Amino acid sequence: MVPAGEIWRRIIPPLVTTNAEPTGPPLSRFPWPAFIRYLAATAAAGYGMFLAIVLVFHVWLARDHAALRSAAAGGAALLAIVLLAFMLMEWLARRRPGQS
Repeated sequence: MVPAGEIWRRIIPPLVTTNAEPTGPPLSRFPWPAFIRYLAATAAAGYGMFLAIVLVFHVWLARDHAALRSAAAGGAALLAIVLLAFMLMEWLARRRPGQS
């Protein structure tokens, strides 16, 4: 366990200064095709890594072969929900006045 004095000395100052720094101007938005490519690449890589983790820990080490099928289906459902949510948030952010 870390002593309380260490927390106050090592952890709190970087957290406070990082959050207190002024933010820069809003970032310009990617065009829709670039955003969709970025989102698809990020989602595919994350889904692939998720399945690899399930493959190693549940299928290979725990010998639970049904886990991969369950993870693939459940993960795909969650991925679809998250992708729709990200698309909706991006669409709403682009509709806000003053955003470029």
